[in-house]
Amino acid sequence: MAIDFHAHFIAPELMQMLVERHDNPRISHAQNGSMLYHMPVSTLPYTGAYYDIEKRIEYLDEIGMDAQVISLPGLLGIDYLPLDQSLPMIMVSNDFLAKQSKKYQRRIYALAALPLADKNAMLEELKRAVEDLDMIGAILPNNSFVTLDYANELKTLFDYGNKNKLHFFIHPGWRHDEYPVIDRRPNDPDELLIARGALGVQHDVAHAMITLLYTDFLDQYPDLTVHVANLGGTFPMVVERMHHTVEARFPDARLSSSSKENLFVDTSSLGPRAIELAAEIYGADRLLVGTDTPIFSAKTGLKSIEKTNLTDSQKQLILKENAANILSR
Repeated sequence: MAIDFHAHFIAPELMQMLVERHDNPRISHAQNGSMLYHMPVSTLPYTGAYYDIEKRIEYLDEIGMDAQVISLPGLLGIDYLPLDQSLPMIMVSNDFLAKQSKKYQRRIYALAALPLADKNAMLEELKRAVEDLDMIGAILPNNSFVTLDYANELKTLFDYGNKNKLHFFIHPGWRHDEYPVIDRRPNDPDELLIARGALGVQHDVAHAMITLLYTDFLDQYPDLTVHVANLGGTFPMVVERMHHTVEARFPDARLSSSSKENLFVDTSSLGPRAIELAAEIYGADRLLVGTDTPIFSAKTGLKSIEKTNLTDSQKQLILKENAANILSR
């Protein structure tokens, strides 16, 4: 059995709001009855796996998942919109996810989305989500951590999170000042665009890891927990080069450890070899299950962990024990 810290869900009420939009993000219906989710860049097939909570619980039972932490993902392009557009949709989403968390206690946990265009509104919605809706924390965009200056803009949010021992999920997504995103993708076949996009996302995630590991930002907030999507991006693959390059140019400088007590990464959409490397770099006690349901297959995500050459005790840490420790705080 396992606990999944990286999964997504769209409230049916939010879905209807997206159907009524004319600009991206929006949902469209094809003549054959299928649906598409139009992100700021690219599209996704949209099915009941996104919005049918009973089917989600059945799916968790089928694959042997004890619990799932669900959120509204930033790459869908809702949280970075101007406040008058984002806040109504975010509040509808948070209300619904919190309701499901109460209905399916210990099976579903909910993270709040926040309206990124206004720092005061972000804090007020986080307070509402925690104090009125009993949510365990919030999802934040990766691009808010690609530099220390951007991260410091969220100090009041992290002060509140630390006081209330919250959990923050750092997921690929845009800052509000990046609205609207301009599609600068090359004229490649679709499969190459997807491959380039996957690589680009991982690069940005690694930048966030540098901020979180190599600055004192997180040291100010020892009572909250943070986890970063996708094993921290390309960080495990290039950390040795980063240290070697810094030491070659600045012999007296030393980068910090690749692990912090309150910083975790999830295994989302990565294979067995990448998970093994991440466990070696960060420690198996820093890894959480991430399936990115329903964008990716949760079955495949769990199989990737099982196929690693990690010990059974390391696998149990990743599959359940690390997550259970966070949820029991």
